Amino acid sequence: MIKIFRKTIFLLILLNAVCFADEFKYKWSSYTTYFRQDIDERDNNIKVAARYLDGKILIPKIIFSFNDEVTDKISEDELGTASTIVGDKRVLGIGGGLCQVSSTLYAAALYAGLSIVERKSHSELISYIPPGLDATVSMNDGVDLKFYNPYGCNLIIKASVEGGSLTVAIYGTKPRVRDIKILVSKPVKKEQFLYTTTTRTVLSSGKELFSEIVSMDKYLTQ
Repeated sequence: MIKIFRKTIFLLILLNAVCFADEFKYKWSSYTTYFRQDIDERDNNIKVAARYLDGKILIPKIIFSFNDEVTDKISEDELGTASTIVGDKRVLGIGGGLCQVSSTLYAAALYAGLSIVERKSHSELISYIPPGLDATVSMNDGVDLKFYNPYGCNLIIKASVEGGSLTVAIYGTKPRVRDIKILVSKPVKKEQFLYTTTTRTVLSSGKELFSEIVSMDKYLTQ
């Protein structure tokens, strides 16, 4: 059992070494969101999370967990207090702003054609990204963003903050061969909720290969 464990660790180290030797020169997708720098410590939290996210390798078929790779690695003394959503209420809490990083990553993952395993929308609309493209995470109750690279080449996540903008891009060792279109339906109001559907269409040489409903979300109105 110990030998198998050691062999697994060795293979993971070897895979990482191979990944870093590759050239990630082909951009597969990119998404940018914006935030104000003069309110609470949201900007600090976004910068901290982006720093942990930057450079993560997406090996084919291996599930990426935002909580495992980012949230759980951040110590509380690195984070400040900022506005966050708990349940159906906005409150000041440690780590407000992490969801902007996970949401920006989620949008980039959708446009890169990655396979989504787990994702949860916010309970209400948020200002920095359209409905249907957000992805909430939590430091306490296990709400996570998970996806994997279904392709035959390694990918890398690049996250950067410049002024009041956050950009998450995904690069590959090979060019992307398919085009991706994301369509978010106009929100429909029913009682106290807004409902929206997000659809992803995959094209090759301009021809549609298939279309899929990525999510059907509801948001509490103000």
